[in-house]
Amino acid sequence: MATFVLTGPPGAGKTTLATRIAEKVCPTLHIPVDDLRSWVASGLAESVPWTEETERQFQIAEEATLKIAQTYAGRGFHVVIDHCRNIERLNMVFSCLSPVKILVLPSLETTLRQNAERQNKDFDPQVLVETIKFTHNVFSNADYSGWEVLRSLNDIDRFLDSL
Repeated sequence: MATFVLTGPPGAGKTTLATRIAEKVCPTLHIPVDDLRSWVASGLAESVPWTEETERQFQIAEEATLKIAQTYAGRGFHVVIDHCRNIERLNMVFSCLSPVKILVLPSLETTLRQNAERQNKDFDPQVLVETIKFTHNVFSNADYSGWEVLRSLNDIDRFLDSL
């Protein structure tokens, strides 16, 4: 069974790709780390602005995600982890899973458009515009060796065809 770690800026298409992977390989567990973080009933540290408490809560969510992924993978599930986080951190946290690592990184313009069109958030996605610009720049300049980089629908289709 395969484990996939998807990252990229908000609005890049990670959740859409996770859904498409699940359509190709079965059974699949999709873990959107943001959704897991939303289980915090009180005291949730939002990602904007980033604080020490935000970092702590992200690390807790990543640790929980790792345990959930290990449990499901150990019981015969493919696992897709969907998380906007820097590549170095993801490499450190999830390397023990030997995952297929995927950076979803369309152009900034495409990412901003996709974010504006999103209907899957319970908040106005426009609040993410500055975060998208920042994270897109970080991902564009990161060392993503060992990561599959998907920049277009053609890249995504090619990747899915390889599964």
